[in-house]
Amino acid sequence: MTVFLRILGQLILILVGYAVASVVASAFLHLIFLTSAGFEAEEAPVLVMGSVVFSIPFVALFTAYFAFLPAVVAIGIGEILGARDWLYYSIAGGVVGACVIALFWFYLPPSLDLEPGAIATRDPLVENPYVLSTVIGAGILGGIAYWAVAGRLAGGWRSRATLPAR
Repeated sequence: MTVFLRILGQLILILVGYAVASVVASAFLHLIFLTSAGFEAEEAPVLVMGSVVFSIPFVALFTAYFAFLPAVVAIGIGEILGARDWLYYSIAGGVVGACVIALFWFYLPPSLDLEPGAIATRDPLVENPYVLSTVIGAGILGGIAYWAVAGRLAGGWRSRATLPAR
């Protein structure tokens, strides 16, 4: 029974860690894109409050949705190997961010108003190096946030979990 409770506790910890990682990645994306949008200093309080209250949690849902499958693989590998190092989760988060970019890189949306024989073009925003590095950076910060919540106790369902030595 105690093994079942340990596994259940670890699964709940993984879900909470994934939620926190999604919110941190969303907050990073907002921070980068709001600062590069060129707003005036007087507009900053209104923009920040609107982002904190509505936009960051809303975009976190999309972040969690698009990053789910690669994150499950990264978290599963971390749990099986018992990886408790922040470096593993930051690199895995960067790889998850790259996988999200790859998802949009190879997706060509169907265009309803194309002439017969016309070729659909990829959205140039996906090919922008600024956007690529920002999404990978959001993945790295999300991975570190996941490590702070759940990654430090990875593999704890196998034995009694202890915090790693500093």
